[in-house]
Amino acid sequence: MKKFMKWMPISMMILGSMFMFAACSDDNEPTTPEEPGTETPGAKVSIQLGYESIEVEAAGGSAEVTYTLKNAGTNPKISGTSDQDWITDIQAADGKVTMSVAANTETANRTAKVTLTYSDDEKNAASAELTVTQGAKAEEKFTITIPGESGSTWIPFEIQPKDQSAQYFLNIRPAEEMEGFVSDEALFNSDMSTYQQLADQYGMSLNDVLIATNALVSGPMEDYLFTKLSPSTEYCIYCYGVENGKLVAPVSKVNAATTAAAPVDNQITIDVTNKIASSVAFTVKVTTFDAYALAIFDGSASDAEIESALMGEDVSIYAGNQQLSLNTALEVGKEYAIAAIGRAGNTATTKLVVTRFTAEEGQVVENLTLDMTALAFDGDELAAHLGVDDLKGRPILFNNIETNGTYTLTYPVTVEELADLRKQVEEQNPGEEITDETLYAVILNAFAAYSSPDRQSLWLASEGSWVVLSMTIDEAQKNYKVGSVDIEVNENTYSPVEEIDKYLDLNTSKVLFKKAGNLDVKAAAAAVKKYLDKKYTFKTSIESQSMIKSMKK
Repeated sequence: MKKFMKWMPISMMILGSMFMFAACSDDNEPTTPEEPGTETPGAKVSIQLGYESIEVEAAGGSAEVTYTLKNAGTNPKISGTSDQDWITDIQAADGKVTMSVAANTETANRTAKVTLTYSDDEKNAASAELTVTQGAKAEEKFTITIPGESGSTWIPFEIQPKDQSAQYFLNIRPAEEMEGFVSDEALFNSDMSTYQQLADQYGMSLNDVLIATNALVSGPMEDYLFTKLSPSTEYCIYCYGVENGKLVAPVSKVNAATTAAAPVDNQITIDVTNKIASSVAFTVKVTTFDAYALAIFDGSASDAEIESALMGEDVSIYAGNQQLSLNTALEVGKEYAIAAIGRAGNTATTKLVVTRFTAEEGQVVENLTLDMTALAFDGDELAAHLGVDDLKGRPILFNNIETNGTYTLTYPVTVEELADLRKQVEEQNPGEEITDETLYAVILNAFAAYSSPDRQSLWLASEGSWVVLSMTIDEAQKNYKVGSVDIEVNENTYSPVEEIDKYLDLNTSKVLFKKAGNLDVKAAAAAVKKYLDKKYTFKTSIESQSMIKSMKK
């Protein structure tokens, strides 16, 4: 079974300037031109270069060196040639010689001679030579290959790192976009821009965000695909080493193109596995990795209307098998249709597939139970016990929930954050009774994106006093129950790491925040006020929409 990587559309900074190099080698001192007016009448014409040799980087670009003419005649002209074809477009004017230097794709330095030739109306002649040394391309740490033919929406690839333990960032862009990056650093900064925004937003380091979002991989990748691409387009697949949020290895690249859009033999089937209106879930099975459009529709829509919508704009494109759930509640007793069609660009590549169903009411639980446990651990000890290096270097909070409810939300906040929030809420709502249940429920709903939906979660924390807030919700999402556990996090309160084995299962998540709190007090206070003013309704979805996704152990 092939594995596939999603193309991550990342905001791009296009830099268009060329590099300019004019560095002096250690073995050559710049010559000193004579002062104007000191030329000897009738003396021989000469070209005096500011440097006899220059060095340029492997990336190439534009290079220049200054020159002075001695005893020049009428209408002087200078032309330039090189003994190597990687130096072109040699121009001399106004005391500067400029040239274009191609990138060095070899792992050895190379040298070229640039010859400047002088002429004038008096038929004087002179010449000068400039030595240009270009550095070698850094040895690539990764080998990227295209093992077979591409499809109209996918390209196969394999990566073999020289260091099997090295972490690296992998991405794909249209080849024409890559032309705008003048250096590896420019490409790295563009790729990291979105992740840096997340780091700033959540108070995390860039490295923590890269780990939490699974943006870094390690080891060889064999039999993989990039999917959901545009047909008849040339792409560049590339990767580079990243360590502690820094670029540590040069970019390795390979270009490959998708084929033209055409019908494919992709058998698509849709099975609704949960018809409960508040939590509809379904699976999509396919026989190839060709892209398809997928959406849910009102049951009254005809097949022709559905197909037209799926071939329009602003529809979700998928590839491969999917297990999906809706993040909004449907109407009980109403008919709906989940539909898919193969799509490459604006071309339909398969027939339309439609599965219709009626949304059902979920189980209502009147007497919800919520039993919570919170433990604090030394991160280094827990990392060794679980074999998860990402937990090293800071305290870890763990929560476990036992409930007869269907869904849960958990969010640890500091005692200081909670006290600050309560103060602001009371100031904004004088005379209102603010119960813990109301405060905690609004926090968990308003910040569901930051919360964990799992019944056991690991949180990166800091030493101090914490309150772990949790909520359980029944299947119909009619009733909920809120609870909290106070816990001190310091070396005196750490539990033995073996204690976690009583609760831990294979579904435990690591919710990687630098600080498990980071509560936006101002936004939370505003949400509480809206609730008290009867203008706020709890979210019907219990799915976390956070860009920082949980990672399964």
